[in-house]
Amino acid sequence: MRASSCARAVALATPTPRRARCARGRRVARSALETGKPETRDRDAKRAKEALKREEADDEALRVRDVVDGVGAVVFKHENRRTFEVEYGAKKGSSENAYVIEGGEASMLVDTPDGTHARNYAAAIGTFGASARDAAYHAMLHVAPRRLDALAAAIANRGPEAAPVEVLCTNPGAQLIQQALKAESPLANERLIEAWKNDKGKLRARLRVVRNGESIDLGGRTVRFTLAPTPRWPDLMFVRDEKTQALFTSKFFSAHTGQAPGLTDEGGFEAFGEDWRFYFDCLLAPMSRQVDPLLARLPLKEEQLAKASAPVMKDKRNMFERMLSVKKREEPVGAEIDLYEGLASAIFPSHGPMVLSSVTELYREYKEWAAKAEASAESASVAIIYASAYGNTGAMAQAIARGVAKTGIRAEMFNCELASPSDVREVLKRSAGFALGAPTLGGTLPTPVQTALGEIVKDGDLEKPCGAFGSFGWSGEAVGMIADRLKDAGFKSAFEPLRCKFKPTSETLQLCEESGTDLAQAVRQKARRKQVLDRKLSPTSFAAGNDVDAAVGRIVGSLCAVTTKKDETQSAMLASWVSQASFNPPAITVAVAKDRAVESFLMTGGKFNLNVLKDGDEKQVVKALLKPFAPGENRFGDLDVDISENNGCAVVKRALACVECSVVRRMEAGDHWVVLAEVETGTLLDADGLTCIHHRKTGVSY
Repeated sequence: MRASSCARAVALATPTPRRARCARGRRVARSALETGKPETRDRDAKRAKEALKREEADDEALRVRDVVDGVGAVVFKHENRRTFEVEYGAKKGSSENAYVIEGGEASMLVDTPDGTHARNYAAAIGTFGASARDAAYHAMLHVAPRRLDALAAAIANRGPEAAPVEVLCTNPGAQLIQQALKAESPLANERLIEAWKNDKGKLRARLRVVRNGESIDLGGRTVRFTLAPTPRWPDLMFVRDEKTQALFTSKFFSAHTGQAPGLTDEGGFEAFGEDWRFYFDCLLAPMSRQVDPLLARLPLKEEQLAKASAPVMKDKRNMFERMLSVKKREEPVGAEIDLYEGLASAIFPSHGPMVLSSVTELYREYKEWAAKAEASAESASVAIIYASAYGNTGAMAQAIARGVAKTGIRAEMFNCELASPSDVREVLKRSAGFALGAPTLGGTLPTPVQTALGEIVKDGDLEKPCGAFGSFGWSGEAVGMIADRLKDAGFKSAFEPLRCKFKPTSETLQLCEESGTDLAQAVRQKARRKQVLDRKLSPTSFAAGNDVDAAVGRIVGSLCAVTTKKDETQSAMLASWVSQASFNPPAITVAVAKDRAVESFLMTGGKFNLNVLKDGDEKQVVKALLKPFAPGENRFGDLDVDISENNGCAVVKRALACVECSVVRRMEAGDHWVVLAEVETGTLLDADGLTCIHHRKTGVSY
């Protein structure tokens, strides 16, 4: 994308979609997006270490006896950031929720928190009484290795005379637990092995695989199971308490936010809507094809479905008022439970607030978000094919899928461990590009990935852009094997092979996301050229929109450089869709394209600097920020910048002024996000200079 300059302005200068082209053999800088300031790295590392100590010490369990009738909750809440989903970067903390359902004759525990809370979790369950401590059933809606220590603690804490607990899960979950119970297995869990039997060798727990639609009577209270497998969570299932219509949904309807004062959705969608949406976009949007069918499986009553399907009038006039302020409510917990024929309805997720007052609205929005993800996606799709031993390659796949989805192209997650060769062929047929990922196991590729790679080469469509990625513990040959095989077959890679040792960092995941965007843009390139050609060949339709486009193009804005930071990673972009939004408190809005790499930095609570460029002295900054860059490459190049002591973001020395901001709200606006930010401080760097104004002649491009 080229920029043409006028006498006192720069054309085509605001947030431009990234056109990174990564040449073969070119080394991607793994010190991604850093300014090279050693003092900044040292300071950030120190802060991160101190924050980790504070977060790990924050281990107090919050207990709610009766959220709804006979349902209790054990919540571990963290206001600071923790690595709940490794590709998740909202930095708003989270909560880990587990539940107790008490029946007339038996009790059931639902899920467990992270294993770091094992001891406190077992103690908290004990405070509900012997019936909960010695519960007859423990339903694991999602089985993850890091949760098994908490399961072990709950089993070990049972009374000596208690009958063995039935651990309920799906078949994929049972397979993982069975591996954890084998001492010779790489997934062996010593605590679980020790807890499973007592000192005399008597079983404390039994494994039971549940079927879709199966129900269990707890004595005057029936719970029913619904299987809900996804590529990301193949073992997922839901539970409904028939007595209260309460739904236990594990990852669905979750949110990573731990900074709200309560444990429920007090404040409704105005308080938590953005958190629910961000969770959906990060973790479920790449699986949008599967979301709607799973929502249809939710065992809701007809009245609930009718209410959830009703159209909603959204008051656009109050949109910015809602962005600027959050309505507060004074009602006690449970005061706004939706009632259906006298039965309370609630949603109990694994993370974030327990949903009492927003049940139907959240359900409806999930359906709308999934439908929008499908409808807005172009006819082309990109397949993210992978296998993951410990979840690390899966996290990379999810980040790549998010980068693809940001461009408007459908990202289809495909776990080849759960698929046959014919399934691989089908996903390749409907995909215009693909990425293949694998861990390194025993110095080679896992068998499912070898099979998928064979199908890809056999398919032989060399026009499809591709990429290779994966995690490893020691040698890491798998990614190179994939990349070399694809190269030898004649495929063209859209990004350099991505390798991650052990668990991916936020920097690695940012690199994966940007690589996914590059892959999607490679897929779109031909379609975009065809669209331009079609427009030229259709003078009638072009002329009809020409006046409107030209009129909108006369709207001008200040040319600015937005610089931001997340963890140890810096990023930047040019922006001219900038406007002051408020006098008191001083606030601004910035429009950011969804496919911009910087978009994921500008979440609620994020910090950035708005560097207002000086007229006549903007060319060097424009050149530096408009040039193509590879994923992970330093955005600033040779640009002279300082680092703010307040927020750690870059300050462009050649700028006219620098305004330091904090994001307070985001509003979706078509293919952009409108970011509302409050001004924290500002510095005038040149009192005599004039603001560089961005002029253009059309409203269909920057």
